[in-house]
Amino acid sequence: MKKTAQGYRVFRKKIGLVIFLGYLITSVPIFALEEDDKVNISIPVSVKKSQARLFSYAPEKPVEKVAVAGSFNGWNTNSDIMTKTDSGNFEILMTLPPGIHSYKLVVDGNWITDPANPAKSADGFGGFNSILKIEEKKVRLPFQKEESVADGKWNIDFSYFDSSFKGYKLTLYHRGKVEEKIYDGNSVSFSVPHGDGLETAHLWASDLAGSVSPMRIIMKNFSEKPSWPQTVIYSLMTDRFYNGDKSNDNPVIMEGLSPKANYAGGDFRGIKDKIEDGYFSRLGVNCIWLSPVADNADGAFKDALPPHRYFTGYHGYWPVSSLKTEERFGSDDELKDMIETAHANGIKIMADMVFNHVHDQHPWYAEHPEWFGTPDLPDGEKNIRKFDEYPFTTWFDSFLPSFDYSDSAAVDAQVSNAMWWIEEFGFDACRLDAVKHIPRNFWKSFASAVRRRFSDFYTLGESIASRKDINSFISPEMLDGQFDFPLYWHIRDVFALGKGNFKSLSEQLMDSLENYKNVYYISPLMGNHDFPRFMAYADGDMVGDEKRIGWENPPRVDNPESYAKIKKAFTFLLTNPGIPMIYYGDEIAMTGASDPDNRRMMNFDGLGKEEQSVFDHVAKLVKFRLKSDPITLGCHSDILTEDKRWIYMKHYFQQSVIVVFNDEDDSLKLDIKLPAYVPGKGSYRSIFTGRKYKISRGKVKLNVGAGVSDVLQFER
Repeated sequence: MKKTAQGYRVFRKKIGLVIFLGYLITSVPIFALEEDDKVNISIPVSVKKSQARLFSYAPEKPVEKVAVAGSFNGWNTNSDIMTKTDSGNFEILMTLPPGIHSYKLVVDGNWITDPANPAKSADGFGGFNSILKIEEKKVRLPFQKEESVADGKWNIDFSYFDSSFKGYKLTLYHRGKVEEKIYDGNSVSFSVPHGDGLETAHLWASDLAGSVSPMRIIMKNFSEKPSWPQTVIYSLMTDRFYNGDKSNDNPVIMEGLSPKANYAGGDFRGIKDKIEDGYFSRLGVNCIWLSPVADNADGAFKDALPPHRYFTGYHGYWPVSSLKTEERFGSDDELKDMIETAHANGIKIMADMVFNHVHDQHPWYAEHPEWFGTPDLPDGEKNIRKFDEYPFTTWFDSFLPSFDYSDSAAVDAQVSNAMWWIEEFGFDACRLDAVKHIPRNFWKSFASAVRRRFSDFYTLGESIASRKDINSFISPEMLDGQFDFPLYWHIRDVFALGKGNFKSLSEQLMDSLENYKNVYYISPLMGNHDFPRFMAYADGDMVGDEKRIGWENPPRVDNPESYAKIKKAFTFLLTNPGIPMIYYGDEIAMTGASDPDNRRMMNFDGLGKEEQSVFDHVAKLVKFRLKSDPITLGCHSDILTEDKRWIYMKHYFQQSVIVVFNDEDDSLKLDIKLPAYVPGKGSYRSIFTGRKYKISRGKVKLNVGAGVSDVLQFER
């Protein structure tokens, strides 16, 4: 058997099993094994090209041994020993992969930060680590120029914007086979077989130095378009949306309980009413994410942490039953009726499933205590909301016992119960609460059960974490996607708070586009039920303790400029790939501090001019998005990226969309050169104003007002 990539040192083959020992010393996007001139196996491999870094230490007094220990070598004090030079200094040349590395020098057994490196971060033990950032060279992928289908073949042409990428190697992986071609300065064509359903291909590019781009997934459904990338999710809290049946209102009566933390009357009938009166159709959204629907604990409960306020289970996250709906929301039949009404109106329904914990009144807690952990730490301290220190065992409150999924019976019970809810009520998807606090063995069991029993079912996780950690739960054996919280922070900073700029946001967008395993199933967002609303930040109200503000000085919108900010944020959210989520009320610029203030009752009456203007802006974007292949399935290219001006293009074969942001005080008047693949005749039309910009000699002359955004659609 011969190798087609350099660097691995040992290869053994057993019956039905291939084992590799060693490493690759060159970057390759595909590793192919060949035997007797016939390809047996092709394995997609992601390899980051390492870079050399010299570590040096100049001792102030005689020392015997100096080592480098860090995240790159498992903090091993013996694996990377420095060499003493003639000058008396200690040095070592190491090759490190791209990324941010923490390390220390170990000098005769004493751990110190690197005196030659001022970059540091806390080590979690009261001290500091030295930090080294290795930049990764970005290799650009080509855009998809043309596509055709003929004689059972799927033909795809790729190209770059100019000939400077000549010599790049493009690699296409489809149905276990690999094809490589060199970009000649014009275009590269691939032709692969296809069936009747969904086909998926994977594309990489590598430059002349051997650096490899991120992977791009190319999908085409030869029966129909994939449904989930053409979806916009609307997140609502049932109790706070609309009261359609006052007969089931039953707020908790208790002295000291604030109305903010009590039941407000929203129900399944209210959601059905709003489906039937066309609210969701006018907005254009085609998926509703319901807050949890299971029966919750009655009464009010004191928060274990200061200031020890009382709360009810109006939000749905304190289940006491595995088979019963919350009676304040409605009956089983009313939930089914609402879901059937949604389906009849082309709207999917996403369940919110809580697997991390139950309320201590749930019968499982008494009947199966072995399924749950303890809130007591060995030192006697309570393990309440210690999310970083004890992610899999911490309790969200003293009355919310967390599951211990090392007990397989607990896994089986929860998975079986989830399948019952999906099947019984006809849910189309589920949002999964607190994913990073639940072990992977549970998610594998859950995902396996879902995929065996339901087709085209979407699983969306919630992990407030880094992209790396978010990615770790996304795979064919776990979840389809997760919310993009890293991008959320930057959307909020740039559009609401005025921190950062479009250059930094462009970098963050590219980090998401290039690093998530399947960006088409990631859910970007600009607000949710756990954080203060966008408008509270935009209006400058979130200064100080964000939780106290909601109780003592609830925000209200005072600044007209805040409405322009949220419009621009929605333009960004709804012109980028993934399955975007809109938090109820954001489409009319509702405000609110931390929960429960960000969960005010939805307003349907008496909208002001600015609130209605935001709704109209969002509705135009949603409806345009759902019929735009460049936005939902296309490639991204920055045309202009400055601190206060940003123009990018979305392109999908012959279709294209230009998105413009202008934060300057003056209008943006600019001639932009269009990529060569854009037809020479035609124009771009604003989806908001209808204004047309004619293409002339490969250019478009834009004129966009101060402080606004625009979306321009190509027309022949």
